Amino acid sequence: MSPDVELAGYAELRGAGFLGVDGAPWSVQERLRPVFEAAVAERVNVEAVVEARWAQGRHNPSVINELLADSSLGPDLKGAGCDLSAPARYEEVSDYLSVERLRLDVNLPAVDLKIGRQAITWGSALVVHPTDPFPEVLALDPGKERAGVQAVRAEVPVGAHQVSALVAVGDDLSTFHADDTKFEDLPFTGAGRFTVRALEADWSAVAWGRPDGVWFGGADLRGTLGVGWWVEGGWHGAEEAPEVVVGIDYSFPVAEQLYVAAEYRYDGTGAEPEAYDWAARGGGITVPSSCAVFSAPATAEETNSAPRFTLGQHYAHGILNVRLTEELAVSTAAVVNLKDTTGILVPDVSYNLGTNAVIHLGAQVPFGEDGEFRPDPSELTASFGGLPPDKAVALADVIDGMLFDASINAWLRYSF
Repeated sequence: MSPDVELAGYAELRGAGFLGVDGAPWSVQERLRPVFEAAVAERVNVEAVVEARWAQGRHNPSVINELLADSSLGPDLKGAGCDLSAPARYEEVSDYLSVERLRLDVNLPAVDLKIGRQAITWGSALVVHPTDPFPEVLALDPGKERAGVQAVRAEVPVGAHQVSALVAVGDDLSTFHADDTKFEDLPFTGAGRFTVRALEADWSAVAWGRPDGVWFGGADLRGTLGVGWWVEGGWHGAEEAPEVVVGIDYSFPVAEQLYVAAEYRYDGTGAEPEAYDWAARGGGITVPSSCAVFSAPATAEETNSAPRFTLGQHYAHGILNVRLTEELAVSTAAVVNLKDTTGILVPDVSYNLGTNAVIHLGAQVPFGEDGEFRPDPSELTASFGGLPPDKAVALADVIDGMLFDASINAWLRYSF
């Protein structure tokens, strides 16, 4: 007898407009994300999530190449053999189709096993989770899904408490086929978490590490004492520095509900404003790979290190969410660098169109001047070698054309 398969998921249409940029100031994206679940045996379930996505409008690699070609750098770059043509948006199937989850759940009396590609989230903080071995920042991107991780995870209840352990392997498995593979090159991550529930709080000890010597040890504490509270943090072994987040939240009986949360974060692995490592930030502006004439610094992805979301040390995070009616909600998330006083504000208004559809209208608004979240373009060129002053100015103009003053986003999601 074949297992019964349940189908869920959603279809989404998202549009964005970018203020203060060169090139196409708009983009549209369509996403289809079906979820398949099936019970294949007693205590054994399978979940699979496939995502198909298409996009039109602004394509940052193409815009960068166009701006470089039209700048005073263009002749030098072309003369050095740099390819400044518009790269293809879709070159491989993985550019528009992916398997985001493929997980086998085995629920035994003594242990729950989850095997395969799955979402893993550790930590109590609002924005950045120091204890998460696979960190992502989702609070500033409403509707974004956590990336899947290929892992074997075990959850073992111990009375009212719990032990969690996992071993994960990265998506790039080419290391295993190299003749000179070393242990420190293997893309493994091991992690453990022990949670004790007592005094109306969860008290968790957490540790994770990789063969390359990157490791973390710390704690994640969360409870209620009149207001909700949390303390999450510990020690980054490779950097020999601490990171800790302390926060509180509270819900007020205003309208349907008013939720307010705030936290302070100290990141000892960060730097003072004058020493920011701009190349360490993930998803940054990069020049074409064929343009080695730039002597560009290695990015976080190229050095196989985790991209940084923030570069400094002292931050304040906040979230405000008010549900005005059962259908209408207004929320705002904010991150502020307390040292250089720049930040980003993410307001969002959502309205439920019946039981299956929701529409959102929001924005991302950087604020402040000459700091982490509103950088001076000339700061972003400082780490590029081999450029005389006039060429550095030209590159700064290109980068300035890529930095938006604000983005406006609208999206409609239909769940099935």
